[in-house]
Amino acid sequence: MQRILFLGAVLLSIAGCGTIRPKAETVEVKNTKELLLRSNMLWPKLKTVQLRGSLTAKQGKTNQRITTTLRIASEEFIWINASMIVPLGRAKIDKTGVAFYEQIGETYFEGDFSAIKQALGLTLAYEEIENSLLGIPLYPTALRRARLRKNNEGYVLTARQGNKRLSCTLNAQFFLVSQTLSVGGEQLAIRYGDYKKIAGQWIPMQVRYMGEAKGQAVELGFEFRKAELDKALRVPFNIPKSYTRL
Repeated sequence: MQRILFLGAVLLSIAGCGTIRPKAETVEVKNTKELLLRSNMLWPKLKTVQLRGSLTAKQGKTNQRITTTLRIASEEFIWINASMIVPLGRAKIDKTGVAFYEQIGETYFEGDFSAIKQALGLTLAYEEIENSLLGIPLYPTALRRARLRKNNEGYVLTARQGNKRLSCTLNAQFFLVSQTLSVGGEQLAIRYGDYKKIAGQWIPMQVRYMGEAKGQAVELGFEFRKAELDKALRVPFNIPKSYTRL
């Protein structure tokens, strides 16, 4: 069980960044195109980002809090370091797949994105993982054909991408507050909060994933306390030869 939670932690884990709350917006949009234009202005456009904070991982009766550092190079890779008093391990995700090693059990994994399904119940490709961490819809292009309706939070966009159904909720200020991906009978919900403006970019400092893996509800909740944008990144990742492959 701890290994599954660690897998979830490392697979999905930005000083001077004062809290800035989104200002109230009084404009009301009338169609999908107008809504996407306004929301797109809030999506972060960056080269690199480093996020430091913690991750709470829950599955069944197990609940763990892990210190995490994420380093993302846009459209290239996501590097994650996890610790809990002592180092736990590292992971690296790019367009070719997923690799991670964990130091307590001295094991490692190298493979495709099926590892994401083991952690959250649904498979996500690289772009979808990166988008999900930064408060961007999983399938921005598909939303151009989305149905638009209003609710108490603001606006809801619903679209299809092949056999996948994506529902995105935006608040009255056009920030993404949640998105839910459904494939067949499987579902993954992602919620966002505490947006901060850092170096001109809006970053969600709270990201929470809710899915199901191996018949049990899984929740991964990130709380970032520090962010740095567009700086050179170090991404050490060396799997010891003595480790056992999973």
